[in-house]
Amino acid sequence: MIFVPRLCIAVADEMLAASLGLPTAGHQLTPQEALRFRERRYRDGNSVYPAWYLFGCHAKAVEGMVETYRRQGADVFLCPAGLLSATIDAEIVDTQLCSLPEPLFSSWREKKITVFGYLPTAYAAKTNSVRALQKFGGAHFLPVQQIYTKNSIPQLPAIYRPVWLIKSAYGAAGRNSDGTPYTVWRQEHLQEELPALLARLADGEELICTEFVFTCDPYAGYADHVVHKMHFLSRPGEAPAPYGRYCQRFIYRCRHHLLAEKKVVTLGEFIGQPEIVPGRIDKVAAFADFVDSLSFMTGRVMFSVDFIIPPDGIPRFLEINKLAATFAETFDPALPPLIDYYASLPLVSEEHKQA
Repeated sequence: MIFVPRLCIAVADEMLAASLGLPTAGHQLTPQEALRFRERRYRDGNSVYPAWYLFGCHAKAVEGMVETYRRQGADVFLCPAGLLSATIDAEIVDTQLCSLPEPLFSSWREKKITVFGYLPTAYAAKTNSVRALQKFGGAHFLPVQQIYTKNSIPQLPAIYRPVWLIKSAYGAAGRNSDGTPYTVWRQEHLQEELPALLARLADGEELICTEFVFTCDPYAGYADHVVHKMHFLSRPGEAPAPYGRYCQRFIYRCRHHLLAEKKVVTLGEFIGQPEIVPGRIDKVAAFADFVDSLSFMTGRVMFSVDFIIPPDGIPRFLEINKLAATFAETFDPALPPLIDYYASLPLVSEEHKQA
């Protein structure tokens, strides 16, 4: 008799609702329902990117997690993250598309449930990923920056930088945890306003003040702000590795005149809309050492890293994102989309086979 594992793909509630094209995702989807949505959404050219992750996209040549896992013999169902519990009826749970509290992760592991896509929730805070990078020898890959609480001394780092970026510990895509945009400041104005910014922080809340890193990129018309986004894949027992040799480059030309006039602007106002083109990480001399400093990202999980390369050639780490809106995009033309490759990895690891 062939064993058919029950595999649950857990998805953040709003992300699942968007994938289904529904206002809310209020219940667990059976394997039959998941397949019906896959048939409907796969050829929908207007579907949003979370739907590509789950159901694939014909136009993007993405199969999606539901179909890729099903082809490996799993009985695949979907569950909103808000409905996850210790009593889940599954042999495998994929949490790549949501956050998972550590106690729930531990309870599943005690029950011998295999968990994919898990990162400790601590790494959702940029401040913690910065501290982890420092711990693993990556301090020289960080911009000049400082982390503040409401009780911190309101003083900027001693190293002068004309432009600073302010962001919260939680957030992504240029927005803080409360939905407000990151802001860019002239140093003199930020020093004046820093006491007031810190006073508005809640107890336990952290604020990151980081130098705004400028580039002079000869591969991008000497643009002054070029952000690189690279796919990474980590597997149990292995250090994380870049997925292929290509990244995406977001090429910006900053509006210095606007900042000089206003003294503080939103990040979007300062950098404008990017030109997005591919880039090659094998042209970056220090990239291998940069990757080594990310070895705290363990387990079977995919993530993206944003970094920037100033004129000294040493990458500067910006942030990590497990829910990046790029995993269905093909960066390296020689490789399949990362979302499909990730889901095609063996459902049972060698250590489980031996056990």
